Amino acid sequence: MLKTVRSSDPLSCANDSNRYKATIFSDSTWPGKRNVSTRLDDSSFKSDKAEPALARDANGCSLSQIGLAIGDSIQLQVQSDLEQPRCIVTLIGYLEGQSLIVTTPVVNGSMLLIREGQDFVVRLFSGKSAYAFAASAKRVTNTPYPHIHLSYPKAVRGMIVRASPRGRTNIICHATTENGRGVACVARDISLGGVLISANSRIGEVGDPLTLNFRVKIADTEHMLTMGSTIRSVNTSRADNAKPEVLHGLSFDSIGSQETLVISTLLYQNMVWAQSEAA
Repeated sequence: MLKTVRSSDPLSCANDSNRYKATIFSDSTWPGKRNVSTRLDDSSFKSDKAEPALARDANGCSLSQIGLAIGDSIQLQVQSDLEQPRCIVTLIGYLEGQSLIVTTPVVNGSMLLIREGQDFVVRLFSGKSAYAFAASAKRVTNTPYPHIHLSYPKAVRGMIVRASPRGRTNIICHATTENGRGVACVARDISLGGVLISANSRIGEVGDPLTLNFRVKIADTEHMLTMGSTIRSVNTSRADNAKPEVLHGLSFDSIGSQETLVISTLLYQNMVWAQSEAA
């Protein structure tokens, strides 16, 4: 599921579907030359020097081409030499060429202290495309409510996500059937398209709807996700000297921008951990 085909023009607008055949992001011009799932390489977004480099690319996307909507979820990460948490904020509004207005990031129930001029990597999803760009805090205010004006990007990097890589997990979940029966289960792997869960008994039949509730921890922040899904496969698995478990392959009925950000970040986080353990 990690196979990629790289476009000859990695910076062209992700809305141009004829240019991209990639299942996940890959570009030999980016540092490391590694396939990166649902994550754009950050090396092009370090400090204010990044935007002029992006602007020189005539095929770069403009933010107006993406079709942002008020209320969309956006991911902010402070630029730093140290790894910083990725915070999910809400788009309040924007004026083309001037600024984007977003809610102030909250970490563990407390607002993140943001100073004017602070640099960020901004990531967002729209439809089946993922985007990233550099921005800085132009104005930070608490009146009439906490919000930030971010600098408007000159250009945006975009990639189409045709299919999603899966990441192994061990997340405790609660599944609810159409008739209201609740079942404890465990998510064994997950992607943007669905999840494989295991349970002590059969939860339902292929084609049955399920509502899946689970918590995902990103850095120090927990996110509660509720996903409508449909059972696509049911199989029994039994390891040596182990109690048999029933595996259910689920497809997500729909996935919003916030859920996309959370699951994508989880996949990347798990990938980094796996690489560090293998090193």
